[in-house]
Amino acid sequence: MNFGLSCIKDFVDGILARKDKEILRKMILEKAEAQEFNLKLTSDLTDEIKKALISLNYKVIDVTGRVNYKALSGLSEGLFHLIFEVGLNYDEILDVPYIPGSTIKGILRSNLYTLTNQDGEEIFGGKSNEGYVIVSDAYPIGEKGKLLVGDIVNPHYYKGGNPVTTEYEVNPIPIVHLAIRENVKFRFIIGIDKRAKIDSVKDKLGVKDAVELVLLLLLYSMKTGLGARSTKGYNFFDLEKFEVI
Repeated sequence: MNFGLSCIKDFVDGILARKDKEILRKMILEKAEAQEFNLKLTSDLTDEIKKALISLNYKVIDVTGRVNYKALSGLSEGLFHLIFEVGLNYDEILDVPYIPGSTIKGILRSNLYTLTNQDGEEIFGGKSNEGYVIVSDAYPIGEKGKLLVGDIVNPHYYKGGNPVTTEYEVNPIPIVHLAIRENVKFRFIIGIDKRAKIDSVKDKLGVKDAVELVLLLLLYSMKTGLGARSTKGYNFFDLEKFEVI
């Protein structure tokens, strides 16, 4: 059994044995922080995605970024939501946390709107046309390493599911959960169809083609946060390297 599913089994077995939930959560958190993950398959998969896009005549951007502080993805639905009530996107086959390509692509598109007030339909697609950009899931890379760290969210301003009306009602109850630890490196592939047009935004941003546009949006997005809680310092990435093919 892989690591992620073993955590679910430990929690369910503990609940069935009537063990205290908080004790179980602490045990699983400590297990997760000590776990060393084998990352060879993630690089192999990303290489295959890269080869496939090149064979389809896409322009390809091969991106590696390093987590600047901590990273989170899939808070309301990820694998560990059952245990901690705060989830984390987790690939049960590769047995590693990851950031969905759909999340990255959505942020690129959102930031295009922020920078230009254009919805990006001509390159990212819409109801009447397909998009010209494909973004793979981002996986941690390396030979082997620790990926997870304990964290807390501290909801101060809700009580019984409703917002409090005064500071005197604040009753913070920390919720322990897992996050991706600092300095973990992620790699993902962006494929750009050579037919992509950017006529509506090229002059506003001073870019000559779709590849330059996506690179600009990527750099901006990595510095403004590729996901949740960016206002708290999460999901900022330092660009380690990129290759355009």
